[in-house]
Amino acid sequence: MVIAHPASQVVAAGPATALLLVIVGLVVVAGLLAMFWTGRRRAARKPPPPSAPQPGADSWDTPPSSPGPDDHDDRR
Repeated sequence: MVIAHPASQVVAAGPATALLLVIVGLVVVAGLLAMFWTGRRRAARKPPPPSAPQPGADSWDTPPSSPGPDDHDDRR
């Protein structure tokens, strides 16, 4: 004879709870799809980036007024 411990019993959701979880899941999926669709529409309305060079586009380059590597005296 096997005696089951009360904590080892399977707890199943009732049909009303299962239906509620399915509805909540569908609402979440519909919300995510709506946000994705809205984001794509906004991105399509944005103007394309300019094709001409912009001022400051070479911001990682050394400015002409700063000293270059040949201007330093590393001898000590």
